[in-house]
Amino acid sequence: MKTIKLTTLILAAALVFGSTSCKYEEGPGLSLRTKTARVAGEWTIEKIIYADGTEDTDNFDYTYSFDKDGTGKINFSGSSVDFNWDLVDSKEKIKIDIDGFGSSTETILRLTNKEMWLKDSDNDQTHFKSK
Repeated sequence: MKTIKLTTLILAAALVFGSTSCKYEEGPGLSLRTKTARVAGEWTIEKIIYADGTEDTDNFDYTYSFDKDGTGKINFSGSSVDFNWDLVDSKEKIKIDIDGFGSSTETILRLTNKEMWLKDSDNDQTHFKSK
């Protein structure tokens, strides 16, 4: 009986914690992984949707590596650029500071283990997929 009550309590806590901490415009509604853990990993660009609705699905030759410690690297054509990143504004946005190029803050629309959709200040969306 105590095992059932403890299991119920743990499940309820996970639902409350997950449902309040994972809501992005495009979901998901529940995740047991932290937002930092979901960002961390290797990503490639799947497509870019511009504010006017046009889509670019070219073969983007970039790999973005986000590390849990807030550092990262963009690899392209045999070169790489380092960056720092942080979740800001109640973890609704991600701020990326690329060494030598400045920083940008983008709204997170969707963040799962396999997808990350970001919207910039021009309302252009970049859809990443895990590598």
